[in-house]
Amino acid sequence: MAIRIGSVVLSFSGLLALILGLLFWNHRAANLISLHMLLGFLVVGALWVIGIGQAFFKGGSWLIATGALIIGALMLVLGMTQSSLMVGQYHWVVQIIHLVLGISAVGIGHIGAARCRKTAAG
Repeated sequence: MAIRIGSVVLSFSGLLALILGLLFWNHRAANLISLHMLLGFLVVGALWVIGIGQAFFKGGSWLIATGALIIGALMLVLGMTQSSLMVGQYHWVVQIIHLVLGISAVGIGHIGAARCRKTAAG
């Protein structure tokens, strides 16, 4: 049940964080950075729930669990420090890395959740 709830939280939080992030790139929602960070924390929390579930679920993958924990930690570190990294004309590199990590977090979370559902059904 925790995996299913984590998957739903991951989907909605990830989608809303992506939308807000794209609005930031267009300089339209700078006052919503706190909401974007909250959604990021929810994404990482849901990813870690799914990753820990993978580690302890019968038929779970330690590789997916480890990847989920590492990607979640990288997301937290990069998300919290990105405004001070490569300030200037090359800050877009940090933003692209943040975007790729966010999409990877949602992807690996869904892979882990699908694996749990498949194992539970079979």
